Amino acid sequence: MKRGFDAGGVTPRAIVAEGAFPQLAKLSIDLTGAQLTRDDRLRSFSGADSGIVSAEQFEMFGEPLYFEKAAVEARLEGKSVEMRLTGDPQVGSLVLKQAESGTVSVKAAIEALEGLLQSLAAEAASKQGIEVKKTKLTLTQEGPRAVAFRAEVTAKVFIMSAALALTGKLEIDDDFNARLSSLGLDGDAMVTNLAGGFLKPRLQQLEGRVFPLLAILPSGLHLRDIQVVVGPALQIQARFGGAA
Repeated sequence: MKRGFDAGGVTPRAIVAEGAFPQLAKLSIDLTGAQLTRDDRLRSFSGADSGIVSAEQFEMFGEPLYFEKAAVEARLEGKSVEMRLTGDPQVGSLVLKQAESGTVSVKAAIEALEGLLQSLAAEAASKQGIEVKKTKLTLTQEGPRAVAFRAEVTAKVFIMSAALALTGKLEIDDDFNARLSSLGLDGDAMVTNLAGGFLKPRLQQLEGRVFPLLAILPSGLHLRDIQVVVGPALQIQARFGGAA
């Protein structure tokens, strides 16, 4: 199982199985410290199933794992779980078959998101001679699955400081994908005009783009009660298993 994760570019810190395989009392997969980028996906393996693995208690977590250097806490917990092991028994992937009950949670502190935005903005702006000095992120709840955001960036252009704001909306769909929409720029006219030339094409690429939040978790999850919660952290949570 560990080889399957390794082949997908994600190395677990530990995999602990309690009980007699394949009917386990507990299966715990610790991904803490894993480094992910926006292009990473947990690899799926083709081929016949190589067996069923069951666990009275199942957990898979990274506390934290790192997405583009931002610390993110991700946790999946399930009770009375059955999973198919697909592909080669030595290098395979888990597919959830059924569960009595379970929860999924992905959480990132606002400060971590601000740091991520600043690093991405600084990378793009430096090519245009713009120095990003500070980033402040404000989130506003817009329904159970959506949040509006405003990222205010203070930048140095030549010898002057100027402010630029990126606005938009983040929505979570039935498959736990995050989708960006209504992206726009406003702020000081000078820096908006200067930055808009290279940022607007990038925003057009991001408009409607889907980011799969379950990319490193087992496939086969059928989620319900998906909810976005805004506070000191942005948390996205859902349930699975049992009766719908």
